Amino acid sequence: MHIGSAITERAELLEDTSLSMEFTWAELMDLSQYMGTMRYRSGATVFKEGDRDVFMCIVVKGGVNILKRDEGMTERRVAQIGRGKMIGEMSMIDNCPRSASAVAVIDTTLVTLTKDSMNRLFKERPAIGIKVLQKIAFSMSQRLRQTTGVLVDYLEKAETDGEDE
Repeated sequence: MHIGSAITERAELLEDTSLSMEFTWAELMDLSQYMGTMRYRSGATVFKEGDRDVFMCIVVKGGVNILKRDEGMTERRVAQIGRGKMIGEMSMIDNCPRSASAVAVIDTTLVTLTKDSMNRLFKERPAIGIKVLQKIAFSMSQRLRQTTGVLVDYLEKAETDGEDE
């Protein structure tokens, strides 16, 4: 495949996600130069909890289960991420090991951005880099809000169950 067509293909894949609302077509084309495309079969691992590789992904086709090990080391599904959503963005910010695993639910296509590519993006196209960073911050904020809501529901249920005893 010719490199220009790969960039155009990535831009077209991104155009069908919520990311495109923040970017013009020209910006999507520029951003796509810094990104890659990965395809995973159903059941394939995108990354494992504890991995130290630093990249994020945008699900452009398919879906990914996010799995977290409990105290007994059993993997529990904590989220299912669908088309247009980001995964792995925390590692881009904190450079810490993966806090959870990601496994393709069905055949899945991801557009990826490595930490090195993001750093190059900041140097070469800072305005686009800032938009990407804002999108990462928004995504993390939304997930924190969801997690807080789930935690409150859990605490409320635990309180209610404690009163029944």
